[in-house]
Amino acid sequence: MLTCIIFVLQSGLNAQTTDTITMGASYADDVFYSLENGVVKAEPRNNWDLGFYTNRWSAGIIINDGTGVKLFAYPKGDTAAWSTMDTAGMNQWTNLYNSDTIWEDGAFNRNALGHPDYGWGTYNMVSHDVIGDSLFILQRADGSLKKVWIERKNSVANTFYFKYADIDGQHEVTETLDATPYESKLFIYYSTTNQQLIDREPEKTTWDLLFSKYAAIVYDSEGIASYYLVVGATSNVTDSISRNHPVIEGFEDWSSTTLNGDKSTIGHDWKSFSMNTFSWEIEDSLAFFVKNTKGDIYKLVFDYFSGSSTGRAGFVKKLLSLSAVDEPVIKTSLTIFPNPAVHDVTILIDKFENNAATLKIYDQSGRLTYSEEKVASNNQLKINVSSIPDGLYILEIVNGNNAIRQKMMVKH
Repeated sequence: MLTCIIFVLQSGLNAQTTDTITMGASYADDVFYSLENGVVKAEPRNNWDLGFYTNRWSAGIIINDGTGVKLFAYPKGDTAAWSTMDTAGMNQWTNLYNSDTIWEDGAFNRNALGHPDYGWGTYNMVSHDVIGDSLFILQRADGSLKKVWIERKNSVANTFYFKYADIDGQHEVTETLDATPYESKLFIYYSTTNQQLIDREPEKTTWDLLFSKYAAIVYDSEGIASYYLVVGATSNVTDSISRNHPVIEGFEDWSSTTLNGDKSTIGHDWKSFSMNTFSWEIEDSLAFFVKNTKGDIYKLVFDYFSGSSTGRAGFVKKLLSLSAVDEPVIKTSLTIFPNPAVHDVTILIDKFENNAATLKIYDQSGRLTYSEEKVASNNQLKINVSSIPDGLYILEIVNGNNAIRQKMMVKH
């Protein structure tokens, strides 16, 4: 029986498959895609304005910039100015965008100064809440304006408290959003137009790529960077990817390049529009290697893009490596706070076999950068990462017969 199981698993290796996704005319849909199982879900893009990162110890809040939603930090006062907010001089204010590399770094977080300041609020060391200290103007996709105050996040309960209203104070809405039921997903979404929570995302363990329209940093011919709406593929926080260019046809040495957790490693520039042929052309000699949440390695090569008529993208995928079939199933959960980490980091584990644990940190190439024996107190470990360079790492805790891993971003 074991031999049969191994045969079935190995038979998928080196099998090349072509596939397509369709976002629809004018890229109307977001498409969640699994390299193993194909399209997981297509969801209309325009049904939300705000997105709240579901990790209990996160303060990440994004906007739907792909539909033209814009966000501005109110420069004329703190939360005491809620009742007197106005838009005079708004055309001079800075437009805040979601990060195009880190999911958790949303538009509401772009003015963050580092822990304990998360852009829209400040972390309280006693209550573990993030307390809102800033006001914002939200310009919706239809051009209408709302003032927004993220009042508080109760981190322990994983609950956001916020309110929004017309600029003159009319039609004020106060909301309480419990993210706990949605922790298996990256975000829980909210529509200020319909005044309701939107559950639109599949579980994060079920998809690898999100084909969508979003704001990204684009460089002009003189190397000047600015945000611009693009169409492409962003990757799940559970996946790691490398971009390889130029490569010869048949190149499959995925271990020779560094996999990273940036959400836009694939991005949008695998294609370009030719003014000579008035059609989209695919970048030649470009291949991506993707390591999914299971540890399987795929090669991905794009071969077609239709543009806005149908929003269709075509590609070739190939399974190159399977994760070990005998890895133990880990039932222990691990939480890192804050993440991104700045200086001191607290690691929460729901259960230990004993208090002694080995803590290791690996970079995205698999190189061990930190190792220490620690003794847990109340199921907690604390480490200092001030000497570790900025970047994405894999944190591993070995306790008894259990080994549990999670991604950790260091951002000083």
